[in-house]
Amino acid sequence: MSNTFPSTAPRPQQPSTLAAAPDNPQLRPLVVFAGTALVVGWALLGPMVWFDLPSAPFVLAATLLALIVPALVLTARETGRAGVRTLLREAVRLPRPLWWAPVAALTVPGLTWAVASGLGDAKPLTTDLLTDVLVAFLSSLLVINLWEEMAWTGFAQRRAMARWGLVRGSLVIAVLFAGIHLPLAFDGAETAGDVAAGVGILIGTGVGLRLLIAGLHTWSNRSLFAVAILHAAFNVSGDLVDPSSDWIRYVVTVLLGLAAVGVTTRSLART
Repeated sequence: MSNTFPSTAPRPQQPSTLAAAPDNPQLRPLVVFAGTALVVGWALLGPMVWFDLPSAPFVLAATLLALIVPALVLTARETGRAGVRTLLREAVRLPRPLWWAPVAALTVPGLTWAVASGLGDAKPLTTDLLTDVLVAFLSSLLVINLWEEMAWTGFAQRRAMARWGLVRGSLVIAVLFAGIHLPLAFDGAETAGDVAAGVGILIGTGVGLRLLIAGLHTWSNRSLFAVAILHAAFNVSGDLVDPSSDWIRYVVTVLLGLAAVGVTTRSLART
């Protein structure tokens, strides 16, 4: 997919300007981050899947060692402690306008449930279900997604979009995002077809989610907090439908991602 939007083309960055550091289009930091994330991520998630081990410790370790630490170390090398503090503050900065927070929280779950309801595959919205989903959402947001997106969006995707443009940069990160989750394609797989289907889901979800994140990042005034809310909401959307209908969540995310990038690129082209 080509990118013809001048406003998203790489721009020269001043290395002494902390505000410009997250959008540094240099390739080397991205390559180092990607290599570290994939190697460490596979080393931790692979044994978890192959030996059927409890997921929580491995997911937490992968988030910390494969994503957070490389992002902070590479940021520190470029801009020092001040750059690290800036990135950490960015992770908890609220969106502007603030209403993007509930939009990020409700869009994917709401559409997923609505489509599933029309197909007769939605779970009844009981108090117990909504409580469980809310607890899962907050846990995912505060423990994993807030810091995960500090690395994926705040460090990697901003740089990729500065180098290759909004669409191509997001697709590059989508490939890396799917790549680090590759061991999950083998979880419960019994045939090569099962693995291929798992890989397809990872790639499709990665593309849809990273494109949708690119749009939300633009609309919410570059809020990583809003992006993390969206990611956490995506994670819990499958809890609202029958397990056999979890595909609805993926289709909704891909369609929203395509729509978001279409709206965003048209808007950027007019500026």
